[in-house]
Amino acid sequence: MTPLAPSRARFWALSATHVMNDFQSGAAAALLPYFVSEQNYTYTAVAGLALAATSLSSVAQPLFGYLTDKLPLRPLTIIGMSVAALGIAVAGLTSANYWLTWIVVAISGIGVAAYHPPATVDAKMTGGGSDKAMSLFSVAGNLGAAIAPICVGLTVGLFGLVATPLLLIPTAVVAVIYVAAMRATRNGAAPTSRRRSASATAAVPADQWGRFVWLLAIICLWSITALGIRSFIALDVTQAFHGSDALGTSAFTIYSLAAALGTLMGGFIADRFGRRAVMISGYALSGLATLAIGFAPNTTELLIAAGVAGWALSLPFAVHVTLSHSFLPRHLGTASGVTLGLSMTLGGFVTPLLGILADRDGIAAIFIPLASVVSVGAVMSVFIKEGRNHLNVQDAPVPDELKTWEANA
Repeated sequence: MTPLAPSRARFWALSATHVMNDFQSGAAAALLPYFVSEQNYTYTAVAGLALAATSLSSVAQPLFGYLTDKLPLRPLTIIGMSVAALGIAVAGLTSANYWLTWIVVAISGIGVAAYHPPATVDAKMTGGGSDKAMSLFSVAGNLGAAIAPICVGLTVGLFGLVATPLLLIPTAVVAVIYVAAMRATRNGAAPTSRRRSASATAAVPADQWGRFVWLLAIICLWSITALGIRSFIALDVTQAFHGSDALGTSAFTIYSLAAALGTLMGGFIADRFGRRAVMISGYALSGLATLAIGFAPNTTELLIAAGVAGWALSLPFAVHVTLSHSFLPRHLGTASGVTLGLSMTLGGFVTPLLGILADRDGIAAIFIPLASVVSVGAVMSVFIKEGRNHLNVQDAPVPDELKTWEANA
């Protein structure tokens, strides 16, 4: 049978939406120092906002993943991205009221959650299913998170929290481009998709839930460190070293850009050396770099350590997704939703505890437990079993959910 054919126009348009969807998550994190400086939020309070932006989103994401397996939910790609952008756009306007701000940030997070499962399945289909393609799609999200603090600095940094509506502009532009690209490619893609779906009669390999749960446990540990650094790296610079908000934003930008590079490289390295090697090396190096952040004697060394940590932590990001798909070939949407969503829940719920620890012992104290948990993940990765990428081989069977997905293209 013919393998799933990539569609470049759709893939790149979809990747552009991933830039702007994850831009909102990056903006939420980049806004935290401004909530502290303009509205006098405590560390615990801003950690609560991080919880709103991540954990509620993470809990909702598996539900959207399950629905993606059952229904053609491609419209959630643009709907989720738009809701996420609107939430961030009004967050600055509501900042005088903490709980109202918490609600709009949570709504933004749910928009991010709605986006990821259908977009990830679509990216796998239009990109051909390789680790490289998933890395390119994933790095688009990292790019969005990386440019977010720059845009926040150019808007909120100059004009204050009242300028958050300006952050909506690039998302609106991308939404128009995405809709135009989908309309331009729809007519030619559907007949081929229907013929391919009709010929997909081979049995899909059984799901391997045990391996998937082991992977999920590892990703949960990864999420604690990833979300912890993401939430507190800028505050570490501004509070522990008495740097400016702009310097804190620079630290977050360096971390995010390095993360984008790591995500891009991870898929290519995995295709050459294997997914397990990427996970072990990425986790181990990020543990050392996270310790270096906590013990850095000056801002220069802290910025270097932040870059190394961002790069190393993101090396296995695309591998997480492709491994989950290989372990659950019958439930790609569920695999995406749980891997990108539920696994992040633990990290989100731990973040407020890190805020309490920072309020009590100083912000540098949080990096020791962050380094410890990701190091445990490195050890667990030694025992991970690599699965076959069923959508990247010549005679791969097509899961039922992709047949439905393609038929409704």
